[in-house]
Amino acid sequence: MDQHLKVLQPAIPPDIVDWSHNFFVPETKASIKLEPVQKAVLREFFRVDGERFRYTTGLYSTIKKSGKTTIGAMVMQWASETWGEYLEIYHMGNKLGQAKERAFKILRRSIELSGSDEWDLSNSLDLVHIPTRNTVKPLPINAAGEAGGNQSLTVWTEIHGYVHEESLRMWSEMQPVPTQRLSFRFAESYAGYEGESDLLRNLWDLALEGERVHDEYPIYANGGLVAYIDTGKAARRMPWQTDAYYARAAAEELPDQYRRLHLNEWVSSQNTFVPIEWWASCKGQSPPLTANESLVVGVDAAVSGDCFAIVGVSRRGDTIHVRFVRVWEPPQGGKINFADVEQFLIDICQQYRVAQICYDPYQLHQMMTNLRREAQTWIKEFNQGVDRLKADKALYDRIRDGRIVHAGEPVLTDHIEAANSKIDSDESRLRIVKASPLRKIDAAVALSMAAYRSQKLNIG
Repeated sequence: MDQHLKVLQPAIPPDIVDWSHNFFVPETKASIKLEPVQKAVLREFFRVDGERFRYTTGLYSTIKKSGKTTIGAMVMQWASETWGEYLEIYHMGNKLGQAKERAFKILRRSIELSGSDEWDLSNSLDLVHIPTRNTVKPLPINAAGEAGGNQSLTVWTEIHGYVHEESLRMWSEMQPVPTQRLSFRFAESYAGYEGESDLLRNLWDLALEGERVHDEYPIYANGGLVAYIDTGKAARRMPWQTDAYYARAAAEELPDQYRRLHLNEWVSSQNTFVPIEWWASCKGQSPPLTANESLVVGVDAAVSGDCFAIVGVSRRGDTIHVRFVRVWEPPQGGKINFADVEQFLIDICQQYRVAQICYDPYQLHQMMTNLRREAQTWIKEFNQGVDRLKADKALYDRIRDGRIVHAGEPVLTDHIEAANSKIDSDESRLRIVKASPLRKIDAAVALSMAAYRSQKLNIG
């Protein structure tokens, strides 16, 4: 009989820690070397009672660079090779692109590094373990399409981001199947955002309401749920988590971002954009503009039309200098006269050497179309998606590092003070948002766009 068709499965799978030498780590290209905490967590998660696992859902939550995603990939390979035949194993993601990355990608690389001929890797959308006919597939959120599934294992990455109703329905649909001898749901994540990451919050709280089941490590159990929830500096259990690594992270990241990623603490997704003391420390006197020095002008208008802001900046080396700020608000019972705004921009282009006017296209398309004919200056839209996220984070970094100089203009200071920051899902970007619906932030947004474009252009 073909060796690929002869399958002899034990009544229970081998201990995952004993089996782990079969899993290869992409970074080292060698078998994984589990740390003591990882061994303890995995053995508790997959503790067997009789011929079934004691638990059906596991939450693996600890700080960044602790191997959460790699552990998820190893669990998928172990299950595929040892749990039985014709099993359905899924790596879950908010979108197909996310599902195909992270643990699924690490699993594929482990199989490649092992040199095993027992896997069919020809399809980018599934991996097939030939002897058992088990399949591992990336699966995006689609609750209606997956109703009634027969999954043996689901691995969920960064479930703090599963915040929409569709995600919650999918979590419910993809629960372990009671008719299967071995069926498990494995979720890994940092802490989440208060008031948003409800799925993770419910699991986290339910676990902590249960019983601590390990003397040395924070592993908790409550019914069919088992959770490893490691927080604070005590969670730094990997040899590569050095003081130097955390010093760099603290210098580069938002304070709440640092707390969530490196201390595994819950935070709000919105916080004050910058401490006003940082902004005050950037106040100074900029050198006079030279005849050949160029400006970039940022323009932003509120959706409601109740505020209009224009900020001009120059750049010398890596330092941005705020050259002028102008804000319009409507008179009592009236509206902003857009003709005045257009004329101001025309006058600016005549008075200064303007390299570019950048603007939010949502409210300003018609004005800028007119202005192109009048100002004879390069006028370019500023994407309010990814580019704005990058620009707002770059402005935060500039203010923090003192690489911007302003004259203390009261209206700009007021708009900076009125701004909150909302952290983006990829953790390295943020968006300037209003701290209160009644306050204005348009000048802060105009500054963000102008400073970012100034850095990108070959000026200064």
